[in-house]
Amino acid sequence: MKIQLSKIISVPKYEETVEASIDLNEIKLKGVSYPIREKNDFSIVFRNIGKDKISFAFETEVTLGIPCSRCLEEVSYPVSVQVTKELDFSDLDEEDSSYIEDKYLDLDILIFDEVVPKLPSRVLCKEDCKGLCPVCGTNLNEKECGCDRTVADPRMAAIQDIFKNFKEV
Repeated sequence: MKIQLSKIISVPKYEETVEASIDLNEIKLKGVSYPIREKNDFSIVFRNIGKDKISFAFETEVTLGIPCSRCLEEVSYPVSVQVTKELDFSDLDEEDSSYIEDKYLDLDILIFDEVVPKLPSRVLCKEDCKGLCPVCGTNLNEKECGCDRTVADPRMAAIQDIFKNFKEV
């Protein structure tokens, strides 16, 4: 959603509350797409705080679908977004110019910029998630596959070969 800021910038001491929504349906990061499962409408309060200066503030929450780090089942992950910004249009810095273009506020880019740093490095569907079988790929939380999943220590390979030779005799 893009919001026109011209009136807010040009009228001294102007204040306006705008009902807003997020148009984004997913967050794409490093080739991975996280679908937005829930998003709420919210209000943004804009204020003119001086010549070519405005401030705005809002709070919202989005719920992302993030795969479990062990079993890859989707986990609902809520992210709270709280933004309070002051912008000086006579001197916009690089950070602000990513979501401000021609006196329009691109809300989707701003939300993206706020959500990405809050993404966890890993998410588990439950603390005792068993993950996937490394042999056949079965989700071990749902059923046991019966595969031999013992991982041999490569440092012990020579000793294991000796034991195998004695078993054959």
